[in-house]
Amino acid sequence: MWTKTQQLAFDIMLGLRKGLKLVRGMRRSLSEEEQRRVSSKIAEHLELANWKIERGPPSQGAGQLYRPPDD
Repeated sequence: MWTKTQQLAFDIMLGLRKGLKLVRGMRRSLSEEEQRRVSSKIAEHLELANWKIERGPPSQGAGQLYRPPDD
């Protein structure tokens, strides 16, 4: 089981990868290990800065299937 900080770091890493795709050549300039270290440091800093972050339920676009509401 992951800690909240580890979950946050993982989500930051995914966001970092998406952001790096926007800058030509940047995604390949950081190895997976470097991305992991950067995201961990960001998550640690947010905790030290006393941010309160909670994970909510997955949004519709995050792997959850859409079910139309019952009539």
